[in-house]
Amino acid sequence: MHGQPDPFMHSPGDAPTDRLRLFFQQAPGIIAIVSGPDHVFEFANTAYLDLVGRREVVGQRVRDVLPELDEQGTVALLDNVYATGEPCIGRRMPVAFRRHANASAETRYMDFVYQPVLDEQGRVTGIFAQGFDVTRQVETETAFSESEARYRLFSEETREGVVIHNGEVILDCNPAYARIFGYADVAEVIGLPSAACVTPRSAALLQEKRALNSEEPYEIEAIRKDGSVFPAEFVGRVATWKGEKVRIGLARDLTERKRREAALRVSEAHFAAIFDQSAAGFAESDLTGRFLRVNDRFCDITGYSREELVNMRRMQDITHPDDLPGNLVLFQKAVEAGEPFEIEKRYIRPDGSEIWVSNTVTLIHDEAGRPQSIASVSLDLTARREAEAALRQSESRLRLALDAGRMAVWESDTRTNSVTISPELNRLLGFSDDETPSIEEIRARYAPGSQDRLRAAAVAAIGRGERYAEEELEVIWLDGSRHWLLLRADLEVTPGEGGAVFVKATGVAFDITERKLWEERQRLLINELNHRVKNTLATVQSLAAQSFRETGAAGGPNFTAFQERLFALARAHDVLTRDNWEGAELREIIGEVIEPYCRRSSGRCDIDGPRVRLTPSMALALSMAVHELATNAAKYGALSAAEGQVSISWSVMPGNPRQLILCWQERGGPAVAFPQRKGFGTRLIERSLAQELAGEVSLAYVPTGVVCTIKAPLPESMA
Repeated sequence: MHGQPDPFMHSPGDAPTDRLRLFFQQAPGIIAIVSGPDHVFEFANTAYLDLVGRREVVGQRVRDVLPELDEQGTVALLDNVYATGEPCIGRRMPVAFRRHANASAETRYMDFVYQPVLDEQGRVTGIFAQGFDVTRQVETETAFSESEARYRLFSEETREGVVIHNGEVILDCNPAYARIFGYADVAEVIGLPSAACVTPRSAALLQEKRALNSEEPYEIEAIRKDGSVFPAEFVGRVATWKGEKVRIGLARDLTERKRREAALRVSEAHFAAIFDQSAAGFAESDLTGRFLRVNDRFCDITGYSREELVNMRRMQDITHPDDLPGNLVLFQKAVEAGEPFEIEKRYIRPDGSEIWVSNTVTLIHDEAGRPQSIASVSLDLTARREAEAALRQSESRLRLALDAGRMAVWESDTRTNSVTISPELNRLLGFSDDETPSIEEIRARYAPGSQDRLRAAAVAAIGRGERYAEEELEVIWLDGSRHWLLLRADLEVTPGEGGAVFVKATGVAFDITERKLWEERQRLLINELNHRVKNTLATVQSLAAQSFRETGAAGGPNFTAFQERLFALARAHDVLTRDNWEGAELREIIGEVIEPYCRRSSGRCDIDGPRVRLTPSMALALSMAVHELATNAAKYGALSAAEGQVSISWSVMPGNPRQLILCWQERGGPAVAFPQRKGFGTRLIERSLAQELAGEVSLAYVPTGVVCTIKAPLPESMA
């Protein structure tokens, strides 16, 4: 093994058995070889290693590397085989394995053979172990046995039954016949129609055999007293009974035989699958390369039929010409020195296409130890090769995308307190391309507070159960210039000792300096615009005050209402300015407008609703409407009474577009009557607001308080 001739394969024995042992080195069946009285592993195939859950067994004693087997007496069995030279055969043997460290034992059922390996003097030098994991079969058979036991309790043990009938009715039968067909006593059967115990489909066959006086056994569908159908075998002959011409029949329940036949077919199919239905391609050739035997998978891989390969082809004929010279060198070494080998090569299919395979090749010896044939196991590498090519293309496309997008790739690990960077990241941080800055040198360029913000973003993402985090990073180059990066990272969290947590982050960085500078310029412009709008509103207020003064109403309610409307409009402008006039939150708009009224009314205003973002025009319109409603409530409605309350709630209904439904409802105030005339505020709400929102507005003057309902579509941009 491991590139050396296998001494165990030269032991005398049955030639086909020796050939198959080597042939199935990589088959699903478990195979292992131990040597010496201490039973040191010389070889264990993949199936064996998968079974025991360990990778390092070769060169170690069985009792050391698999102590649980020693505890169960396996080593004692090996000792006996080694001492006596007699093989040990186990069937359906339960064996407990600890397949992983600190894991509980897992019991598997095994069929196995421990075969002593003899040297030329007939002395035992080792043991060849071969077996199959038959756990699933045992479980199936156990379940079947339990079911069968229940059936036996119901119908007793099946035995052959004898019946006498005259073609019309049953004249007599033995107790076994009654039991076969589910009757408790012979008396229940006598007098029944002669075809009472077969299905209608088999009654015709029964009549046909009787008409022909056939004495050959035949199978029928029998039926029990309870109506259940089962397979049975019938045979009959004509006789004279009590002076009457009758037919004596013999009935045998075939249920058990059918079950055994089915089980045998399953067993045969199981063992045939090792060769014919394996996921790997198996082939056996003579020492010249001519194929002797192949399985279906090998035919699928090469594209040839079994007949074409066995009768007309050699290994050399289907191997790619570029791969053949190297393959022949290894093939010849295997023939001459018995060295197994592995090779990746291409087969040429009948249509001229190529297919990559991984071949594991082993020499098979005859009973005298002479080279007899070559066994090979072929695995289709097409998917792996395509995946590797796709990976290379993906990496190439990724590199092009990174270069085109001026993105930098980086990786950091808190366990090692290290960072892996790229030339592009060096450029973004102000280092030269060929520098290799340390983590301390990189962090030295962070703006104050930046490292804490990065750590907080990672902690927040992990706390939400997310693997991805995003945060902006401000860095200061050596020349004093400030730059901003957008970092996006994939986080891999690993627990450490003592409750410690280590985070490995892999991500990309974008230069967003221009965007940040643009945002700053935009903020300055918006602030300047807001300042000018406020100056304009102040000018309007001054002009209005002068106008009202000339009419002698400067201190009257109309002037006060006008001022309050201007203030509501200004507060809405403040909210929009904070969001760069990109929109505003509905809750914030309502809160700003009614805050003075709620403050005076000791918190008797209830605001409830989901997060809804409004366009600037919607925000201004709603702020004016809510101001009018709050002013009216403070003067005449719920907020004018000590116990009055105002509820402002909203919801979003699904649809295309989505619909905002906002409800203003007053209660606990003075009784409400329908107004004799509509003032400016009412007209503002019912007409201007509905038109501005492209929706519907309704005012209801119910006795318990004013109710205003607003329905308006929400633009998709505010989703």
